[in-house]
Amino acid sequence: MKTNNMNDATKIFILVAAVIIVCVLCGVGFKIVNEGKSSVNANTNKINEMTSQYMDIDVSLYEGSLIPGSEVVSLIKKAVNDKQYLAIEVETLSGDYVTYNYVYVDNGDDKTLSEKGKEGQTAKSEIPIKKNEYGYINPMAMFLGSTYKDGNGSVVCIRFEQQP
Repeated sequence: MKTNNMNDATKIFILVAAVIIVCVLCGVGFKIVNEGKSSVNANTNKINEMTSQYMDIDVSLYEGSLIPGSEVVSLIKKAVNDKQYLAIEVETLSGDYVTYNYVYVDNGDDKTLSEKGKEGQTAKSEIPIKKNEYGYINPMAMFLGSTYKDGNGSVVCIRFEQQP
């Protein structure tokens, strides 16, 4: 039979060292987990921001672009038929100014869409098809687009101005 020649002080020293090593390893593990969480949260925020920007990409393309009148008419029809949360404003060379689908209301910091404007104007849903009608959009004319955002940074209004 073998006897253990280690004295009690050595056994206590090894036990204390083992406990310290386990505590250090646990601390390092918790630190790595917390850093991983913050990294995941930061990247999730970036993905959410990119997703919100991508959602407006189809209407953001009109900012500063020259668009033919036929495409303006097509966009208006699509917005009205799909009931999109989008106001479309069209200004022609004859001075006609028509709002379609919704009315864009700009009250300084509060930028929203409404069924009626500040002065009681309402949004049209029908596009004039005769040349002598108010707000007629010439399909061959070119329109310069500009976009407006609400308080949340979402594009809610596209304004088209006919170019000479």
